[in-house]
Amino acid sequence: MTLAPESRSDLDPFRLPRHVLPRRYEVHLEPDLGAATFSGRVLIETTVTVATRLIALNAKELDITSVFVDGAPAVHALDIENERLIIGTTEDVAVGTSMLDISFTGTLNDKLRGFYRSTYRDDAGVEHVVAASQMQSTDCRRAFPCFDEPDFKAVFAVSIVCEPDHLAISNGPEIERTNIESANGRIMNLVRFADTMPMSTYLVAFVVGPLEATPTVDVDGVPLRLVHVPGKSHLTAFGLDVGAKSLRWFVEYYGIPYPDAKIDMIALPDFAAGAMENVGCITYRESLLLVDPATSTQSEQQLVADVVSHELAHMWFGDLVTMKWWNGIWLNEAFATFMEVAACAAYRPDWDRWTTFSLDRTAAFDTDSLANTRPIEFEVRSPDDCEGMFDVLTYEKGGSILRMLEQYLGADRFRDGIRHYLRTHSYANTETSDLWDAIETTVEADGGREPVRALMDSWIWQPGYPLIAARIDGHDLVLRQQRFGFDPAVAANQTWLVPVHLRVNGKISKHLMTTEELRVRLDDPTAAIVVNAEGHGFYRVDYSPELLGRLSHEVVAEMTTVERYNLVDDAWNAVVAGRLTASGYLEFISDFTDERELAVWQAIAIGLRGLVRILPESHQPRLRDRVRAIVTDAVRDIGWEPKPTDDDLRSKLRGLLVTLLAVNGGDEDARERCRSIFQRSIDKDDDVHPELAAAATSVLAATGDSNDYRRLRDLFRTARTPQEQLRYLYALADFDDATLVAETCRFALSGEVKSQNAPFVLARAMQNRIHGSIAWSFVRENWEHANITFPVNTIIRMVQPLTTLNTAALGADARSFFAEHAIPQSAKTLEQVLERQQVNIALREREEVRFAAAL
Repeated sequence: MTLAPESRSDLDPFRLPRHVLPRRYEVHLEPDLGAATFSGRVLIETTVTVATRLIALNAKELDITSVFVDGAPAVHALDIENERLIIGTTEDVAVGTSMLDISFTGTLNDKLRGFYRSTYRDDAGVEHVVAASQMQSTDCRRAFPCFDEPDFKAVFAVSIVCEPDHLAISNGPEIERTNIESANGRIMNLVRFADTMPMSTYLVAFVVGPLEATPTVDVDGVPLRLVHVPGKSHLTAFGLDVGAKSLRWFVEYYGIPYPDAKIDMIALPDFAAGAMENVGCITYRESLLLVDPATSTQSEQQLVADVVSHELAHMWFGDLVTMKWWNGIWLNEAFATFMEVAACAAYRPDWDRWTTFSLDRTAAFDTDSLANTRPIEFEVRSPDDCEGMFDVLTYEKGGSILRMLEQYLGADRFRDGIRHYLRTHSYANTETSDLWDAIETTVEADGGREPVRALMDSWIWQPGYPLIAARIDGHDLVLRQQRFGFDPAVAANQTWLVPVHLRVNGKISKHLMTTEELRVRLDDPTAAIVVNAEGHGFYRVDYSPELLGRLSHEVVAEMTTVERYNLVDDAWNAVVAGRLTASGYLEFISDFTDERELAVWQAIAIGLRGLVRILPESHQPRLRDRVRAIVTDAVRDIGWEPKPTDDDLRSKLRGLLVTLLAVNGGDEDARERCRSIFQRSIDKDDDVHPELAAAATSVLAATGDSNDYRRLRDLFRTARTPQEQLRYLYALADFDDATLVAETCRFALSGEVKSQNAPFVLARAMQNRIHGSIAWSFVRENWEHANITFPVNTIIRMVQPLTTLNTAALGADARSFFAEHAIPQSAKTLEQVLERQQVNIALREREEVRFAAAL
């Protein structure tokens, strides 16, 4: 039974009462781009379920000028601490429909959240201002007073006053543009937009300013445009192509038409997140939407394809059907992560996207191997709790376990369950269990019986993941699970329902491990066995010496790329966990000199770069010798010059191998070749492949001098594309020179680097193998400035590379600093960063002397 609160003391500090429910908003906004202010009025049609004299909604950093309830003036007060507008009436507001009428003013802030200010300079150096919005998770309340919780779905009708030559965009299509006279006598445009579908406040969006739009692309009746700053129309074709093809693919996959009227994809000069799935008005960082395929790398293009697909996936999963509360945001993001890979795999099969997804899974493993990991789903109360949900466990682990479930059930059964879920809950809100029940129902309808809810509950409600030990006992393969942890003390008494795929003599069988131990009868107990066949299980494998010995060079060569990737990845993490020595790992990967698949080399590169960080400087030349021995044959085989038969992944592999040879292998000939390639690339030699140009830039930075530094900084200032700009900017952090690293840190705060990028420059500098401590000292000294200037979600990203500063003194310094400087919006992630730093310190202390001796 819903009760009406009688006073502020009756209110939950984080959740609004449910006795007044919004149904429709009319939002009118008048931004002043020059003054960085806005005024507005919002009419909210509500349903009152219990008579009341107190109405609470959300408002933050707004000045309220008037409030009316059903036409009568109402008293009101702002509760600053709890981000609320409290409205009081002298008479009961009766059960039924009631109208709130609120006028307000606000500031277009520089925090890149709520209704904020973005800027760009044209070719003449003149600055232009754009007003843009970012509402997720709890920032719609900064733009207008609202019931700012995801289950308060409502229809939104937006109108915006703007300059006649400015573009105004919102969730709905523009339906009317009329001239009006402003208070100071200027002629302005009043732009009205169509009503949206019922949706949550965090999906409301508006963008206003001197922008351009591409011609509309008709995607089977859905108009699609890309919006950008003037002068960048030549960078729009790729994003539009991905958008159109992914949209068609999603309509077919979900079996449901696109749920609203149009889609605008907007490239913003300043944006704190990567992109945002606002219904019909999707916003992006420029580097994640605008790209030139002729000058960009495969990774840069794939990133655009991934992000465009991720946001479009949300139009159904997240927007049409939305979680009831922020504890469920993981499912929105995990599913969009899963679907971005599926859509990208359909868009570019040659990119082998499900194989490269292994790197994403590794990132999740790294965090989930810590004592301070968390369950995928956990209690969320405050806005800071909401912010903390957007991490690698939500996206990458969540997406990984969905892929594991899909592969276990079969793609068709999984898809049918998704369709059933979306049809059942369209325009509504759900709990996580609703999805598992929908999938389980469709599996049963297909004649199967699988404990989908129990299986997935075992993965989302407990932290960590299993290490599955495999051994032979007579005619049985014996599998035993225990929690994997970098610290052996983490191995708690936990079990998961684990879908295990086995390959024995070329045949794959599926099993569900429901207890600590599983026995599988073998027809041939002497056969070579691959556990986690096809490589999609979210677990690591510990083969007994006998089973490992059966994985001969010939057997490994016949494995899939993902399976070989997992072998290398598991081996490196065994080193981190103290289960394998560094020298043992180096010997293991020395058998992979014949490997020619990109993903496997990416895993090898992670391990080789990890070895560099645990070895004293006196022994680095010996390790460089070993790296050259491992890499040289592959470079010679693939060659320095691109071949007409090369696909994108082969070209990308060439870039990776060249970088390993020149930087980690210290090969002087490779370094000189890279310097020549770099010069040709900036001379606009069209024969230089983008992958080699990017690799040469990295090598030049890692091995260059102050003159090279100045060149890269000048190139950053004059870059032709967002990708080239970031490539040159981040390379400034890679120089092996203490003075230049310090200069990069100062440059990050100079104002030339946008606040959305500066934290990542400092993070890259902190990763610098020799001089990372300089960047850490700089961050420490400028902590207050960074927290005032940078977007709140980037603060933790800035300090995550602390994990690489692996000396006891630096570890103690970090713990001491953060004991007094909390990051409340990322408290759990900070615990993970500090723990992983201690893990890496222990690894270095354990391996440094004996690895040096072994070399």
